[in-house]
Formats: sequence, structure tokens, C-alpha cells
Amino acid sequence: MPSEESRLIETLRVFCITAMMWVHVNPGLSSPSVVMSGDYTLVGAVFGNTLGRVSVSLLSFISGYLLWQRAKTLPIGVLAMRRFRSVLVPMLVWSAIYILLAVMKEPLTGVIAHKIEGLDLAAESLANAWAGITGPTANLSLFFLRDLFVASLALRLSVPMIERVPPLVAAVVLVAATGDALQPLIFRASILQFVFFGALAARLGYSLTGLSRPLVALSLGYLLSVAGFAALEQTDSPLLHELDLPNLLRRAGVSFLILAFAAVLLARVPRLGLHRAGRHAYLAYLMHVPVLGILWTLWRSLVGGPDDRSYLLFFLAAPVVVFALAVRLGATLDRAPRAVQMALRGRIVEPAPRSASD
Repeated sequence: MPSEESRLIETLRVFCITAMMWVHVNPGLSSPSVVMSGDYTLVGAVFGNTLGRVSVSLLSFISGYLLWQRAKTLPIGVLAMRRFRSVLVPMLVWSAIYILLAVMKEPLTGVIAHKIEGLDLAAESLANAWAGITGPTANLSLFFLRDLFVASLALRLSVPMIERVPPLVAAVVLVAATGDALQPLIFRASILQFVFFGALAARLGYSLTGLSRPLVALSLGYLLSVAGFAALEQTDSPLLHELDLPNLLRRAGVSFLILAFAAVLLARVPRLGLHRAGRHAYLAYLMHVPVLGILWTLWRSLVGGPDDRSYLLFFLAAPVVVFALAVRLGATLDRAPRAVQMALRGRIVEPAPRSASD
């Protein structure tokens, strides 16, 4: 992979994971706060409900793009085992950590964690809370990984069709992955769609560096966003809404705008070096919900609640703090045993060989 594209992908990972955290900053965008229903509603709408939610689609697109480049020829069993170790194992570990912390919340603080209020001891309920087999995980942010794993396997099985008739595959995915038609195989259809769109882009010869060039990305971003809002107004065209085209177009449009932003950032501010933190992005994603919960508990007891104007600072800064902590933890894990590294972040960094003079 060209170094320019590698730096772009790592920069996008840092930006997208940080943006995804804004969706989950306590008490969350579904609860009243100054960024949800107060003076700073626009901040919540832009950082959380737009950049944060679109980042899921862009990361899915990148995953499909990379899968096509690196793993399209792998036997399905080998791919499944690799993805299980790198994606699902750390997901299950951090899901267990989250549930443990949630269970400990009541005896420590006297407050029941609302994410486990409905949890019972039935096998299916526990399995879903932990692994998301037939329903959402207790830590809902990790549910993305479960769908990403399934979408990756579906993509690998579809390689022969993508090689021969990519437009047909695009049409089938667009129509088949609508609403809840694929549940419980896939719960968030847009993840499957954007994984396939990323692979289709690679199959047709497009590169992320080419797509992110400002003239291309800004033009497509603007046109697709406008088309999405225009389609939303076409209430007399039910097919548009059945296929969720307004939402897909807007997600694609904002994704192109993010691509343009990342490319400009790399070109204009190279010393910022965000791409160097990209290898810690997955760890930041895995740990962000429990860490955000701890930070929020401290903030609320020392500073104020979600209706205080100071909450704006917490909302904006908390994801950056979590990512900084992930970088420190990641550097520490570099020296940890291989099994610990795989369990906590799904990848192994080998220690640098010592020179003969050491």
C-alpha cells in the first residue's frame, strides 16, 4: 500500500473513532443536555449526530476497501479465524469488562447502570448482552463489530460475483440490506452496504487517495449531501424511503467531506502526525464507553451535570482524553505478552530486536 494512502487511512481512523465517541459521551445524545436540547444543540447535531454516526459508515467503507485489497483471495475459513481473533476476541473481552463495571456500579455508587437493568440470567439474554448473537450487546457501541465481522464474511463469499458483475452486486446489496430484512444476520444494514461499497470501489480501480482529493471529495460530498436532502423531501416516492436512499446519500456525502478534510490535514499540517496514533484507534474504540462512564462519574461529582454550560467542555474534550489514554495504554501493551495484546486490542506488536551492543 502506498505510504500516502497508509497515512490517510490511519488519519481517518483517528478522526472517525474520535467522532464515534461523541455519540456515546455520557449521558448520551438521547438524554436531555445542553448539547441535545439546550444552548449548544448545534454542537451535538454536528459532532455527534452527523460526524459521529457517519463515521460508522466511513469505517465500514474503509474495511471493505482494505479487505478487497488484502484478503479477497484468502480461504473463507482462514479469513473467519483471522477476523475472529482480531475483531471478536477483543470485543468479547471489553464487553465482559463493561458488564463487570456496570454490575459494580450499584454497590459503588448506589445507582443501577441502565444498560443492564433489563438483563436477566437467561442464557439468551446473557449471550446477547455479552456477544450480541441475536440481539444488541449491553455495550451497544461494540455491536458494530459483530455486524462488521458478518459483513466481512459475506463480502468474501461474494468475491466471484463482484469480480464479474460489480454493478449487479451493488444493486442487490442496496435492495437486500434494507430495514430489518437481514436480521438477525445483520442488524445495521448500512454497515453491510458500506463494506460492499468499499470493496466495489477497490474492484473498479478507485483509490482512497484519489477519492480524497479535494476537487473530487468536496464535489461529490456536496452533490451527494444535497441529493440526500432533496430525496428526503420526495414524500410521493415511497421507493426512495423504503431503500433508505436519503440517509445513504447523506452518509456518503458527509463521508466524502471527511475524506477531503483528512487529505487537506495531511497535506497542510504534516507535523501534526495524527496518522501515528492510528494504530491505537481500535483500542480507543474498544475501551471508550467504560472509560467515558468513569470520566463522567468524576466530572458530575466534581464539576456539574448535563444541564450546566460546563458540560460543553466535557462533551468535546472527553473523546480526546480517552484517545490519549488509549495511546498510553497501547504503548504499554507493546511490551505485554502476546496473549494479552490479542485479548485487549486484537493485534501483536513484536518488541524491537536488540542490537549486538546491548
